[in-house]
Amino acid sequence: MSNPPEDQPKGMADSFVAIFVNREKELRSGWRVALFYLAFVLALIFTRGVADTLARLIPSLRWLAADSLAGPEADRLRLLAMLIAAIETLAAALIASFVCARWLERRSVRSVGFKLHRGWWKDFLLGSLIGGAALALAVGLEAAAGAVHFTVQTTGKELVFGFGYLLIFFVIAAAVEELMFRGFALQALLHNLGAVPAVAITAVLFGLAHINNDNVSAFAVFNTILAGVWLGTAYVRTRSLWLPTALHYAWNFVMVFVFGLNVSGIPAFERLAWLHGESKPPRWISGADYGPEGGVVATLALVLSTLLIWKSGWFRATAEMLAGLAHGERERPLSILAGDEPPRD
Repeated sequence: MSNPPEDQPKGMADSFVAIFVNREKELRSGWRVALFYLAFVLALIFTRGVADTLARLIPSLRWLAADSLAGPEADRLRLLAMLIAAIETLAAALIASFVCARWLERRSVRSVGFKLHRGWWKDFLLGSLIGGAALALAVGLEAAAGAVHFTVQTTGKELVFGFGYLLIFFVIAAAVEELMFRGFALQALLHNLGAVPAVAITAVLFGLAHINNDNVSAFAVFNTILAGVWLGTAYVRTRSLWLPTALHYAWNFVMVFVFGLNVSGIPAFERLAWLHGESKPPRWISGADYGPEGGVVATLALVLSTLLIWKSGWFRATAEMLAGLAHGERERPLSILAGDEPPRD
C-alpha cells in the first residue's frame, strides 16, 4: 500500500533537511567548514576595520592607514605594518575558531589545538627541530646539485633584529595558517569523514590558497599540497596544533633567515637574512624564484619528514585533547589514527 498523500510533504521535508543536517543533528561537515571560512572573512573585516579606525584617530599610528610609506624609516615601518597585519589575521582566525567550535560543535576553542596539554612543549620543540632540519635537507640537496649559491649579507645588530623579527612573524603566520587549515576545518571533516579524506581536502585547499603567489608553478602548488599532507599528518598524530605550527614556522624561518631564499615566492624578507641565496637552474631542482618549495628537493624532504612523523612513535595524542574533540555533552572515544567508524555525512 502506498503512503498516504499527507505523508509525502513530510518525506520531502526530511530529504531537504538531510542535505544540511546529519544523523548527529548537526550541520554536515561541509557546511560547517563553509561557515568557518565565512566567519573568518567577517572577523577579518572587523579586526582590520578596528585597526584602521584606531590608526586614523591616533596621530602616531596614522602611518598604518597610509597607502604607501616613504622616508628613511619606511622599511622598518613596512615590516611593522606586516607584523600588525599578521596579528590582526591571527585574531580573526581565533574569533572564527571560537564561534564555530562553540556554536556549531559545542566544544571549547582550546580543543581546536592550542591548549597547553601535557607534553605540548615537547611537540613544539621536536617540531621546530624537524621542520628546520627538513628544510636544511632540501637546501643541502639543492646545493649539492649546484642549483643555489650563497653569500653572507647581514651581520651585527641587523642580524639580531632579523632573527627576532622573522621568528615572531613566522610563528604568528604559521599559527594563522594552522588554525585556517588544520584547525576547525580539518577537525570538522575528520569528525565525520575520517583522517584520509579530511587531510586530503584541507591539503588541496592549502595548495590552492598559494596559487596566486609570485613566481608560482604547477609543481610549486603540488609541493604546497604535499606540505598540507605533512602538516595534516602532524595534527592527526597529536590532535593538537603545536606540532604542525612548529613544523611550519621552522621550515619558513630557516629558509628565510638562514638561507635567504624566497618563501613561497615571497621576497619581502631577504634583507633580514644572514645569507643571501641565489637559485640557479635547473628550476625543477631549485624552484627558481619561488624558492625550494618549487623544486623536487622540497618534495623529497616533505615525504621523508612525513614518514618520520607517522612512523617514529615520537608523537601521540593525549587523552585530554581526544576528550576535548567530543561534540557537546556526548562522550565518544576517538581513534588516534582516523576516528574509527566516524558518523558519516
